[in-house]
Amino acid sequence: GILEKEPHLAKKLIQDFKVRGDVQSLCYIPLVCSIVILVYRKENGQLPTTLTQLYENFILQTIRRYVKKTQFTELDQINSLHHLPSPVISTPFQEMCRFAYLSLKENTPRMTFSLFQVQQSLNESVVKADYLGLMTTFTMYDDEYYQFLHLRIQEFLAAWWIAKYEKTEKVFNDHFNDDHFRMCLRFVSGLTHLEHEDYKQYFNKEVDLQCKRKPQFGFEASYHSRFQHHPEIELCSFLESGNETNHCSS
Repeated sequence: GILEKEPHLAKKLIQDFKVRGDVQSLCYIPLVCSIVILVYRKENGQLPTTLTQLYENFILQTIRRYVKKTQFTELDQINSLHHLPSPVISTPFQEMCRFAYLSLKENTPRMTFSLFQVQQSLNESVVKADYLGLMTTFTMYDDEYYQFLHLRIQEFLAAWWIAKYEKTEKVFNDHFNDDHFRMCLRFVSGLTHLEHEDYKQYFNKEVDLQCKRKPQFGFEASYHSRFQHHPEIELCSFLESGNETNHCSS
């Protein structure tokens, strides 16, 4: 396994899971488990404190892995998604975030894409950059299809676009009760730390939300929301609807 040569990290991770049931619950999905382990190694045995940080770190490491394969000279400068050093990287990343957002906001959100759809939606810079390693291909009935590595990757990239380029108040207003946008909006909140005054109105009454779900593996854990609550909005159902986590923070 990934930690086979680092048994001390493996043992520490098991111990960390005992107090981080939220992260432990993610690991039932093999790919997400790999994401957790990769980030854990890169952070020298430290687990991110939020899901937003987990996926942001994983996407950064994925881009770094792609860049390393291409022997791009500015690899050491890729330390943050906020400051990608070259248009060779930043332009494809921006395009993929836009594509993820537009695909998610459709009446019937798309998770898989035909070759024609990809060619129509993404410019040549993304293709040349091999989608920065964030998409994969598969063949069905002799036709080639594309998809993001995981739905959460698509949702995070969509959230990145929203946080950077969209009017967050309008997005929250349009999609707050949309099941397909629930995790994406949690990522938006995590990326902006609820700093935008225009959508703080949705969370104007502080509440403590403790998840009611049974603990995994017998480990007790309690996590509280950083969200706030408007009386007319069923916030708890919004937060507790995430399928890959048993806590209520972003």
